[in-house]
Formats: sequence, C-alpha cells, structure tokens
Amino acid sequence: MARADPAFEQALRRQTLYPQRIDALIAGCTYFIGKPCERCGSVKRRVFDCACWSCKRVARPWITGRGWDGSAQGLTRAGREARADERRREAAGEVLGFEVGDWRGRVYPTGRLAVDCDRLSIHSSDWGEVPPARIFEIASTEPDLVEVMRRAGWSVD
Repeated sequence: MARADPAFEQALRRQTLYPQRIDALIAGCTYFIGKPCERCGSVKRRVFDCACWSCKRVARPWITGRGWDGSAQGLTRAGREARADERRREAAGEVLGFEVGDWRGRVYPTGRLAVDCDRLSIHSSDWGEVPPARIFEIASTEPDLVEVMRRAGWSVD
C-alpha cells in the first residue's frame, strides 16, 4: 500500500523512529540498518519488530530443514494441532491398557508406552526413555515383554 500511496508512506515515516525501517519495508527487505544494539553492537535490525538481527539469530538458531530453532518441530499447522490434541487426551486420562503374563502395558495418545512388571520390579512410565541395550537385554529373556511391545505398536521383529 505504501508503494502505491505516497501520502500513506509519509504517514508511516512520521510514526516511526526509524525512517530506514519504512524504506526497508517498502523495498520488501527483512532487515534494515538502525542504531547499534546495546547487547552486541550490531546495527542490523529486523523490519518486523526492530529487534537486533544478530541477537535474534543467537536466541533462535537456524536448523536446516526445520527453520528457526525448530519451534514448529517441522510440522504443518494440522500436525501441531494433532500433537496438541494428543497431549490434551493424555492429560484427560485416555489410555489403552493391556496385560500379558506378568507384564502390564499402557499406551497413551502421544505414543508413550508405560510398562510394569512386579516380578522383576520394573516400573517405567516411559519405556522409550529406557536405553535400547537394556530393553533388548530384558526382552531376550521375557517373551511376554516382546508381546507387550508388539501390542503397543513397537517394531520388535
């Protein structure tokens, strides 16, 4: 709009401390040269919010294939909403439980597997956090554990 309307452009310039920010905005740039940052001394600033470009880069590093800091976790909006729904369902107490021999398993909507075996004094609220070598060691002598993991959707073959 500012490109087509000089009056609008002038109004924008009067509202800001950084006329060069408006120049960058009109030019379609993402940064402009402004006053030095108090923290790092850089003069490169973001058009979006006048924040120091360098400090923002340090605070939110670029992760190849995932964007700035991976905050979106590489997911689409629908993917983020699905993850949030899974977390809500888990917080509400939704769980699929089953028992095989001495082993009890609970699968939560987020995919977390909780495993219990009183005979071996194993009580894990998140079986995925157990080191794979330990899981293999136990599963090699406990076929019921293998069946619990299979029912939970783990690849055990």
